[in-house]
Amino acid sequence: MALLHDAIERSRSAPLKPEPGVRLALAYLWSITLSKDREPFDSMWRTLLGKGRPEAEPGRVTWCGTHFATICREVRVTQDMAFQAALVKARVEMTRAANDVR
Repeated sequence: MALLHDAIERSRSAPLKPEPGVRLALAYLWSITLSKDREPFDSMWRTLLGKGRPEAEPGRVTWCGTHFATICREVRVTQDMAFQAALVKARVEMTRAANDVR
């Protein structure tokens, strides 16, 4: 979930280039749903790449957030304050790790 949240944040400035890690995360999350409805997962992928409904920000990020919320429901994750705090913490740690590699 943190990887998707990070992808949404990074898509604020421009659509993302295809990233295997993001696609893998979406595929894994879809695999653990009960409904097996691919639409929110595929729509999020297309929207992140700028191929969804709105190609420009802020619409792209808004639609990604909508897809993210749907995906959370599909995998039975409650978007409460603790979850939001964990996402922010994970994003900070991912950014720090990426900067350490450089």
